[in-house]
Amino acid sequence: MRERIRDKMKHRIIPTVFALNKEDFYKRFNKLIGITNYLQIDFMDGKFVKAKSVKIEDVPDCHEYWGKFEAHLMARNPEKYIEKLKEKGFFRVIFHYEALRNDNKIINLISEIKRNRMKAVIAINPSTGLDKILGFLDRVNGVLFMGVNPGKENQKFIFSVYEKIAELRKINRKIEISVDGGVNFSNIGKLRDLGVNYINSGGLISNSSNPKKMLKALKRAFS
Repeated sequence: MRERIRDKMKHRIIPTVFALNKEDFYKRFNKLIGITNYLQIDFMDGKFVKAKSVKIEDVPDCHEYWGKFEAHLMARNPEKYIEKLKEKGFFRVIFHYEALRNDNKIINLISEIKRNRMKAVIAINPSTGLDKILGFLDRVNGVLFMGVNPGKENQKFIFSVYEKIAELRKINRKIEISVDGGVNFSNIGKLRDLGVNYINSGGLISNSSNPKKMLKALKRAFS
């Protein structure tokens, strides 16, 4: 039964542009834009996480490219980003539960994202209990589990996240599950078997000598 369920699920590797300045952003963006139909761009405000990224104004207009772009908001006050993201052509917005920690604010944010005709995905950090987001499952388009603490590359996957992924998949067989951070060839198969749909991968792809070859290898490992 597990194999049949798994075979029906979507499986996708989504390269991520994690950059701390404009120069590094375009270096990574230009590496990745030609090898994928899906791309995630990380936005960090230096408050929710210590790192700070480029501003939305500094990224290209997504309408000029063939493909789909999602935004990962590692930022306080994520509601301030929504209209700008829509104007730039993003199709999916990932925001953190920890940035709001208030049910009404989260519900309003989800509504604002959908009102702008984008998909809403709620993310939780490794230390956040799954129970915190269960009440939003019927409102969001997906859940993203951080495999590491957000805001820094090249961290090891936190094993306790496995249990939360498995629990969510038991609770909801259909919701789309993403994992971001710490994914490599030693754990990607386990994540697939637990029911993960999407893997977001940053440095492993963009820092490799051959990003296209690395992406293909990850796709094979996740299929």
